[in-house]
Amino acid sequence: MTNNRFYEVTSGNFLVTPNMLNHMEILHGGELFKHCDSTIGLLASEYAQSRVMTVGAKSFNFKKKAYVGQQVCFCTTLIATSQHTMTFYTRITAKDFDESESIVIGDGVLIFIAVDRNLQPKIVPKLTVLNLEERDFIEQRKQDFQIE
Repeated sequence: MTNNRFYEVTSGNFLVTPNMLNHMEILHGGELFKHCDSTIGLLASEYAQSRVMTVGAKSFNFKKKAYVGQQVCFCTTLIATSQHTMTFYTRITAKDFDESESIVIGDGVLIFIAVDRNLQPKIVPKLTVLNLEERDFIEQRKQDFQIE
């Protein structure tokens, strides 16, 4: 068990609504990415204790479809920091309200930079891994996504 506030954080729940669908009647990938970016951005801002901006998405994978009425959420872990940036891994799940089992519909790695009011880079705290469980999880994600 861990007390790390930036390890496997479940947040950003949203309900898929008809206006979020693409022409194939499934959740539009851009809608999913927008929610993901906003959710992780709030977590990055909390970690850095400052404003943040998205630097990029190292990876963003769509694995399964999501449909109207499903609840989508993000389980996110801070996996690396540099002087100014934070790299987060997220696993994206969806579930119907009448089912307790979630399915993984995607995952990704997003990078954020901490900035001041003038949008100049700020120093971020170094990532501290609290135990072997976290270390193993983080090292596996780094290996999976080829992050040094």
